[in-house]
Amino acid sequence: MDGEALIWYQEALDTAQFVSWETLMRAMLVRFGPTAYDDPMETLTRLKQVITVATYKASFEALSNRVRGLSEHHKLSCFLSGLKDEIQLPLRMFNPHNLTAAFGLARIQEEYLISVKKPMKFSAEKGQFGLSNNYNSYGNSGGAAGNNLKYSPPVKKVFSTEWDEKRKKGLCYHCDEKWNPNHNCKKAKVYLLQGVRELEATEETTEEITMVADAPSEGDSKQKGVVVEPEISLNAITRTPSCKTMRLKGWIGCIQVVLLVDSGSTHSFVDPSIAQTAKLVVDKARKLAVKVANGQLVQGLGHCSKAKIKVQGISFYPSFYVLPLGGCDVVLGVDWLETLGTIAWNFHELSMKFLYLGKNVELLGLKLEGLTLAKGEKSMLTSMQRGKGLFLQLVSETNVLRTLGGGDKMQQLISQFAQVFEIPKGLSPSRPQDHRIPLKEGTQSITARPYRYPHYQKSEIEKIVAELLDTGVIRPSSSSFSSLVLLVRKGDGSWRMCVDYRALNQETIKDKFPIPVIDELLDELHGSVVFSKLDLRSGYHQIRVVPEDVAKTAFRTHEGHYEFLVMPFGLTNAPSTFQGLMNELLDRSFEACAGCAG
Repeated sequence: MDGEALIWYQEALDTAQFVSWETLMRAMLVRFGPTAYDDPMETLTRLKQVITVATYKASFEALSNRVRGLSEHHKLSCFLSGLKDEIQLPLRMFNPHNLTAAFGLARIQEEYLISVKKPMKFSAEKGQFGLSNNYNSYGNSGGAAGNNLKYSPPVKKVFSTEWDEKRKKGLCYHCDEKWNPNHNCKKAKVYLLQGVRELEATEETTEEITMVADAPSEGDSKQKGVVVEPEISLNAITRTPSCKTMRLKGWIGCIQVVLLVDSGSTHSFVDPSIAQTAKLVVDKARKLAVKVANGQLVQGLGHCSKAKIKVQGISFYPSFYVLPLGGCDVVLGVDWLETLGTIAWNFHELSMKFLYLGKNVELLGLKLEGLTLAKGEKSMLTSMQRGKGLFLQLVSETNVLRTLGGGDKMQQLISQFAQVFEIPKGLSPSRPQDHRIPLKEGTQSITARPYRYPHYQKSEIEKIVAELLDTGVIRPSSSSFSSLVLLVRKGDGSWRMCVDYRALNQETIKDKFPIPVIDELLDELHGSVVFSKLDLRSGYHQIRVVPEDVAKTAFRTHEGHYEFLVMPFGLTNAPSTFQGLMNELLDRSFEACAGCAG
């Protein structure tokens, strides 16, 4: 002991307060323990697992040590009841007899759940997500289809305490990595939209809210007070229809609608635009709040009771919740399917048979149509009235030589100077304006080690170097100079090899050649009427480097050492050299001409 505890202990010894170990413990609890209002037994029974089993076990041990006289059986019962559902239920199957065994089994179950979690996959052909949960599969599933699933990943419930702890540590809510504005989770996630009644939402520790369903109607379940979580499947909210969903054409009054028969939705829904157009009576007091993927609650607009829908000559009277839908106009969920009794479903033919009002009824679903060729504006507008699709315009490409009034004379002129328009082969001749690289006095050879490249970039570098060698732009080098090479992606997705000459440019004497500004060029063109533009192919590569400075342009890749015979991009005085050559050539050839490097 030290500090305040030592002073208290010495004073208590003088007064002979401690006659046994129990009296010492009680005295220490009174002096240094929590207040009398703190009930560790109540806290222990309410303790729930929030993050990991190890964290939960540490909190459980800290509380259980403060409770005296609690049997091992009661401790085990409290420990199991506080575990997450996906860990607790499998654990009870093994019937652990003590806390040590229960903790070990819980850790194993936790590691198993982590190992079986896989990223969500989306099938472009089917238009559906390849993932199911413990409640209902997304989209239609008939009969025993759900029994063939080998495994249903558990639904993760996010608690407010877990959010607060991750927010304090600066971690991502979903992947436990450091969060920043540009952060993207490595594994994709699918979010389930769950609705709650607005007046029944309570401030519990969990962010996932449930609701108590209304008293069932005549065709609904006879059990009252059953807790129901309203769910709506992805097929009802996605804007891309799938060929494996049961869609029907129907009528609400004089309004034609597209209905989705969906066993993945617990309730029936109608889009607010349809409810308004069909003039349905909406009870705004019975609203539904739906949680979207970002955590916000989207408020429903009310409830429609016993709305008349006519489908293929048969009238039905389902009840709807008014909710914005993206994939259809109306969703007929499980609450409507329950009223039909036994249903024979054929998803290959998209048909459903059932007994309704004493008659055998067969409903045929809509099949997605293939590609159609629409000719003319009217037919295209007509096809856009209903449904969704992708419109492609067919355009025939023809190469037409545009003449500028001269006709045959212009064509003869182009043919006469055909060599001007040919792709250059070989190097340009040496000129007085060949590029020079003057270095500061006392400058040593500049070398740098090459960057480490990913494997896929090495093949691109090898390909570009081979092309430059074939055209004679570069050659193998034994120079003492060496600059770095890196790849930069172009706008069209291809790669451009760039040489990093920054170290060489720092030691180069800067040229004072005047580069014209745009205002000066416009002044020179004042009064001109006809304008022409000359575009040089690889303009810099048409200027040679003086032989004594070729070694200074050397660069190194992972497979060799090379040097430029022509002026490369990235040198500090390259624009001045190019501008000087343009000035001499253009001033000598034209009376009024403005040239600009690049």
